[in-house]
Amino acid sequence: MVKRTLLLASVLTGLVTTSAWSGNFSVGVEGHDYLPISKGEGGVYSGYARELLDAFAAKYGHTFTYKPLPVSRLFDEFAVQKSVDFKFPDNAYWAADAKKGIAISYSKGLVLVTEGLLVPPAKKGKITTVTKMATLRGFTPFPYLDQINAKKITVTEVNAADAAINMAEAGRVDGVYLGVLAANHIMAEGMKKPGVLVLDESLPKSSNDFSLSTISHPEVIKQIDEFLVKEKDTVQKLKAKYKIVE
Repeated sequence: MVKRTLLLASVLTGLVTTSAWSGNFSVGVEGHDYLPISKGEGGVYSGYARELLDAFAAKYGHTFTYKPLPVSRLFDEFAVQKSVDFKFPDNAYWAADAKKGIAISYSKGLVLVTEGLLVPPAKKGKITTVTKMATLRGFTPFPYLDQINAKKITVTEVNAADAAINMAEAGRVDGVYLGVLAANHIMAEGMKKPGVLVLDESLPKSSNDFSLSTISHPEVIKQIDEFLVKEKDTVQKLKAKYKIVE
């Protein structure tokens, strides 16, 4: 009887452990073209991040359902409405004031993204004072935040990166604040205008980890951190496939 009781306890413990460490989860993602990292237009999610998250989910027995959302709504649905289990991309420094009092767990970076002001090649290194810039709606140009808050820089937010790039090309703004990887991909592959804008290294820029975050499932964050270490070959192969150079 004792052996049977111990066996039953062991089975039940195994079931509890399995249910705690694997499951069906929703992931709130950005619903615009930010390839090669991701693309969420038309309700379909694709790109490097999708393949990496799917590889992780398959390894640990999870199922991820992706919910592309506008950047301005993504935080609300994740942190306020709690309608999604995870958010990607995320970073502890983003919307820090709005996150106060919320216990959020962040994974290691799935990709390191350099963001800065992209300008027409003829203006590179020649802009001494930035007064107008464009960026994607919901993005925050952190290196310029003090000047923006002081009303020294006017920011125009648009729904698509190509629209912002067109504004800079036409001289309507000094430059476009975007991730360099995504901007270069959009210019080369989407717009067929490679190099129409270039990163101005002389102006402020930042490098940010794009991480997976959660409020309710920190145990899964521990798993993906483990995955990123143990499956480095998988990560590197996917970065090579999408021509991601950090």
